[in-house]
Amino acid sequence: MSRTISSSLSNILQDLELERPLLLTNDMLTELLDKHNVLSPTKAIAYRLREKGWILPTDRKGVWEFIPADVAGIYSSNDPLLSLRTFIAKFPDTKCGLTFQTAAWLYGDSDRIPSTLDISIENSKYIRLLNDYTSVSVYKPNLPYQYVSNVPILSRESIIAHMVTKPSSLSSWVGVPEWLPNLCIDISIENVLSELMNKPQSVLLRYVYLLQGARPDISNELSKRMTIKNTIWFGDRKPVLRYDKQLKVADSLLPFDPKLIEVVV
Repeated sequence: MSRTISSSLSNILQDLELERPLLLTNDMLTELLDKHNVLSPTKAIAYRLREKGWILPTDRKGVWEFIPADVAGIYSSNDPLLSLRTFIAKFPDTKCGLTFQTAAWLYGDSDRIPSTLDISIENSKYIRLLNDYTSVSVYKPNLPYQYVSNVPILSRESIIAHMVTKPSSLSSWVGVPEWLPNLCIDISIENVLSELMNKPQSVLLRYVYLLQGARPDISNELSKRMTIKNTIWFGDRKPVLRYDKQLKVADSLLPFDPKLIEVVV
């Protein structure tokens, strides 16, 4: 199918080609129509652009993927992060970001991206608006979100804090030893302390427990700042896989011993 340009759409497409947005929303298209004095309804123009192959539908109503002229055909970019991008385009004020292995992959600390995107969101009311291709949990980081490939992502220190705040939020811990050491390379004690500020003692203890092998220096520094009293659970209250007598952590969840994770040099 050839992609023709009608005179009424030429100015709009020229702007889109200059700006090269990955996604086009209803509001963005309406602004372009107003800018070029196009009186046709936004819905009608969107239909014509889609019919001619300039935009493709996404999983989010009112959000389309823009296909530039130099793309050899009307093909989607197959961006694995498209689900999150379309959600943010539709709800730009929502505070959320990638976390867990998906974030580690985007940072370059994991060799593969999970089949479902790991997303952290600050307000639970938006969870139902994300699709089945995402694994969503509620977490509010202290440290600011980072941006990689124009996508919000938790800082490395925040990712680990998220992991130990709600261990059950991580769908599988099996592959964690493959990417956690790389994720830990660039974390700093200053940022860790900022992220853990005002967090429960249980979170701090699980942070120390998890990093014993990957970052023993930070684990040891954190342990100096704790007063250990009662046993803390890492996982549900069920048969214990291992018990750390020094930290008083009862681990019923991890399929590996954190002490045996090797430091990346």
